[in-house]
Amino acid sequence: MLYEWNGTKEIQVEVGIRRGLPGFQILGCASLSTKESRDRIRLALEASGYLFPLETIIINLKPAHIPKRMVSLDLAIAVGILVATDQVQIPEGRIFFLGGLGLDGSVLGGKELLPYLWQNRDNADVSFCLPKSLQEDILPAGQYYFLNHLEGLQNLSGSSPDNREVATPPTDPQTWERVFLDPYQMKTFQGLLYALLGKHHSLLLGSPGSGKTMLHRMLEPLLPPKETRDQNDQGIWTSGGDFEIPTRKRPFRTPHHSATEVGLVGGGLPFQPGEISKAYGGILYLDEALEFKDRILESLRMPMEDSYLEIVRMNEKTKLKTDFTLMLSANPCPCGNYHSNHICHCSLQKIRLYLQKISGAFLDRITIFQTLFETTNERCIKLEEVKIKEILSERFAFRNTRLVPEGEEQRIQKILDTNPQTKQLSLRKKKQIVSLTRTIADWDLSSRTKEVHIWEAVEYCIGYQWIYSLG
Repeated sequence: MLYEWNGTKEIQVEVGIRRGLPGFQILGCASLSTKESRDRIRLALEASGYLFPLETIIINLKPAHIPKRMVSLDLAIAVGILVATDQVQIPEGRIFFLGGLGLDGSVLGGKELLPYLWQNRDNADVSFCLPKSLQEDILPAGQYYFLNHLEGLQNLSGSSPDNREVATPPTDPQTWERVFLDPYQMKTFQGLLYALLGKHHSLLLGSPGSGKTMLHRMLEPLLPPKETRDQNDQGIWTSGGDFEIPTRKRPFRTPHHSATEVGLVGGGLPFQPGEISKAYGGILYLDEALEFKDRILESLRMPMEDSYLEIVRMNEKTKLKTDFTLMLSANPCPCGNYHSNHICHCSLQKIRLYLQKISGAFLDRITIFQTLFETTNERCIKLEEVKIKEILSERFAFRNTRLVPEGEEQRIQKILDTNPQTKQLSLRKKKQIVSLTRTIADWDLSSRTKEVHIWEAVEYCIGYQWIYSLG
């Protein structure tokens, strides 16, 4: 038995042998690549000194409705045949056999098998039989048997499993040590720190070279470590094609603007997770956000607001957790110089069409909106990563332990409903202002929100309205 790629469905191999004409059939929605294993398994068994039964062999892969697209079923099928013909005995208990076979009987498999293990890492009553090539890799806590060749099955019942304790290596985050910012950049960075503390979605429009990407990249080493290992955290595939095991480091994903909708949200057959799944618990940063296709940005509206996303296809339905903070940065116009000290060569029509990629419904889900059009060479504010981490750690600790005064939300809501500047805002936007007000108060280590916190939150939340003045 083993687990399929998405880690939610257990595949059980049933072997039936009966008298009749020699035949080898694999049932249970097996793909062509799985059916090709018939001849491979037969030659591997014979090369290892075992007898291949010249009878009718029926292999059933349960559950039958799930497509099986894996060559790593080879070992489980071969072991099932040997057990059914009393040629080998395996230890009692649930054992998951995971691996492919060579024609000479060698057990094959490498890092492509790691996702199966990490997606089942909390099942204490299961042992795994794996290719020996994985013996030196970092594996989740559990009991393991390692095989180099099918001949080793003869000694499996008399051997003891290798007990592994969890050994997730610490990941050294990227560091910027110290930087010097000008006052405009510092004000923008403060807003990004609010977004990090309160998990607020943010959008930053600014001129080219003003430091938008730099300020966002500075947040990566500031992300707090995960307190406990989350069940949804099952490792990710890196851009280089390597599998990265789960760590306590929160993800900071930065997909290129040429990414497709499936690459960002997830999909395909078999289902592959997208960037919003890989950013679970961390930050999804879209640089040059207005270069993404309109449809891709709109597909983020539901994941931004809900804690889950259902992807429905003809043959399957997949439910994903979507706990991430979306951060975007973009130029205000095609040339990037609108509102800056340089001459903008774009007409108002071009600017309007450029900014229309961000719909009103999408903007309504953005809590913190900022602009960075002005810069100065007087970079007089020194920031050190160690000190910022200490400040953030103190704020996170205060946020997790403080008690909110009774009726505070209703008090803020009443102020927003009576003020001419805010009473016409949507209910969603008012809730964002309440939430951001609480975050700003937490940053000031204040258990009670003050009016100055409310109007600072209003300034961040409705800063996008200048866009509509373009007509």
